[in-house]
Amino acid sequence: MVEATEHREGEIVTLEVELGNHRIGQALATTILKEAVKDEADRSLGSVILIRDVTVEREVDRMKTDFLATVSHELRTPLTSVLGFASIIKEKLEEAIVPAVPVEDKKTKKALKKVGDNINIIVSEAERLTSLINDVLDIAKMEAGRVEWHLEQTDPVQILKRAIAATSSLFEKNNLKLIKDFSPSLPHVSVDRDRLIQVVINLLSNAVKFTRSGSVTCRARLMTDEIVISIIDTGIGIAPEDRSKVFERFKQVGDILTEKPQGTGLGLPICKQIVEHHRGRIWVESELGKGSTFAFAIPLDRNLQPLAEYTNLTALIAQLKQQVANRTPRNIKESKQILVVDDDANIREMLRQSLEEEGYEIAEALNGVEAISKAKTVKPDLIILDVLMPHIDGYDVAAVLKHDPQTAGIPIIVLSLIQDRERGGRLGIDSYFTKPINIAGLLKEINLLLQQGSSNKTVLVVSGNDLIRKTLADALLFQGYNVIKASDAAKCLDRAKSIAPDLIVLDELFSQDRELVKNLRLTEGLENVSLIFLGHLEADSGYSK
Repeated sequence: MVEATEHREGEIVTLEVELGNHRIGQALATTILKEAVKDEADRSLGSVILIRDVTVEREVDRMKTDFLATVSHELRTPLTSVLGFASIIKEKLEEAIVPAVPVEDKKTKKALKKVGDNINIIVSEAERLTSLINDVLDIAKMEAGRVEWHLEQTDPVQILKRAIAATSSLFEKNNLKLIKDFSPSLPHVSVDRDRLIQVVINLLSNAVKFTRSGSVTCRARLMTDEIVISIIDTGIGIAPEDRSKVFERFKQVGDILTEKPQGTGLGLPICKQIVEHHRGRIWVESELGKGSTFAFAIPLDRNLQPLAEYTNLTALIAQLKQQVANRTPRNIKESKQILVVDDDANIREMLRQSLEEEGYEIAEALNGVEAISKAKTVKPDLIILDVLMPHIDGYDVAAVLKHDPQTAGIPIIVLSLIQDRERGGRLGIDSYFTKPINIAGLLKEINLLLQQGSSNKTVLVVSGNDLIRKTLADALLFQGYNVIKASDAAKCLDRAKSIAPDLIVLDELFSQDRELVKNLRLTEGLENVSLIFLGHLEADSGYSK
């Protein structure tokens, strides 16, 4: 700390320290300078360090965070019912009731339009409440160290493009111009792509929120050993006394008596947590009445190995799912049966109504023990499984079912307040949905999984590069696939013949091996196996087929 103060004159350096007996201290250090001394080498008299016991404050802070997380969890279950049933009512109103009312009955038509508008408000406000609750849960998980981070080499420009696409409607709605200013050929960074997209979306959304006219610039630059991303607006700006508060939790800058607070005050603190987890930094520059610049820097890792630049794992997983879905399903029954497992009766009823509307037969279980029993007796085509249940939770139920030969092949969709993908991946869970549930997305995923049939699909990964082979295998295992690996053409053919996998993934080198591809296509029993070829393509696609 003393060394740090010598290079940062006038600044206060802070650090948390252990005081012994499980107590926490906050150390503050700064330099003491001589006045009227021109020679910088002689200016410093030394450093002063103050250590304050903050154990009680940290414990109170932790209790507050835990309380907020608990309350947020409890809110999400009833919110799931509100959103689900409101969506069902809206759909019935638009598809069944409104068309049945005679055109000449203007009074009823007007009343139905009002009902429809009110339902839209319910859905919109419930979605806004969901977003606020998600912010509280995010900050609670980050502070407790319970966030799952998935680092991968990523093109920063692709992160910005995804965030811009997600916020484009905001710019159109507010008639603001978005200026893209990206340096060419920016190097890849090792980051959690989705989390960095979350940061940029938040900064862009804030820029729109506080910019009444003009433009917002999204800029990306390479600065020595880091990538700097800046969001520059021509908005209302931030007063000097408020700049230090913007990254504090639950702080709303500006006059909250005259301006309606928008959000929880957690968006920027979450951004700060995400950036700092990547060993980066985030800051703001602003002038009241002229605009603000929010910027963050992510350091480059010069020691990173070039991990299969062409391989976009997200795109590959999507391609695998689509390939399996496109294959002719086996043992298809006329009517598919789904087992819904949830201890909340309202959630079960909401799911029943939504699924029966799509033609599925529904069986229900209200706890884990009943779920295991019904899975064995009913033999459903798919299981929708809640995690938080009394006595035995959803993960334990999934573990029992996936290790029983009678039920191991049944696809399982988990409904959870928070995602524990690492644990779920080890158990072979096929898909996750967080509450409140996106019904349209759930129905799409159910359809995809049912087309696939058994969830225990086997993928043969073929690559001569140990790093590529391991990366692909880990990603596929995480998604619940059985993975077999081969490092050369002979092993590929041998294992393909003996195992007859559902899919074969060939890296760039083996994709160009015409003899190998020909043999795979002509070998009896492998004619209908899907092949996916990886090759050097644009980062957007990540694969060729």
